[in-house]
Amino acid sequence: MAAGEQQQEKGREGAYFAREWLESTTRVTVPWVVYEAPAMTTLSLLDGSTESWDLAGYFTGPKKNMFYAEIKAYASDNQGTKYREYLADCYSATARMLNDGPDRQYEFMWITWHPFLSSSWTQLCNANMIEEAAKGHPDKLDSHEYNPDIGQMVADRLWLIVLSSRQQELMMDREYLGHIRNYITKGV
Repeated sequence: MAAGEQQQEKGREGAYFAREWLESTTRVTVPWVVYEAPAMTTLSLLDGSTESWDLAGYFTGPKKNMFYAEIKAYASDNQGTKYREYLADCYSATARMLNDGPDRQYEFMWITWHPFLSSSWTQLCNANMIEEAAKGHPDKLDSHEYNPDIGQMVADRLWLIVLSSRQQELMMDREYLGHIRNYITKGV
């Protein structure tokens, strides 16, 4: 297997593992994986292009917001450039959604296996980082002016999660998870 194919397979495995981990929290449902349902994991950007995330789902609590997750099953911290582009995509998708209609309150997750940009870790989900990323990718904004209110909205809806394959040992068994989901559904 070539290096590119190995990385692609690792990405696929990472997406399915992240899906399983997210669902084991009982706080979300993740019915869509880009490999099976690319249309459901894709959003339109301001420039008219589209961007696909690895996973899409929704929260099961009272808010029921949709979320889109980008999975990076990396063993290195070489993620800064891709993360900044991801932030620009999140901003652009949110701005496009607001231009086209009501706020659907999309949330965005970056799920990685390795911390990155450690010297600025505490700022990775703030509005300043989003503004810097969006302005650093002007093509994603098309000819639209950056809006700090949308930047803050995106910051408030960002999730940054670090996973490890060892977390599988902490995940609830599917059998028990099924009982809990049944209990929640019936409202017993």
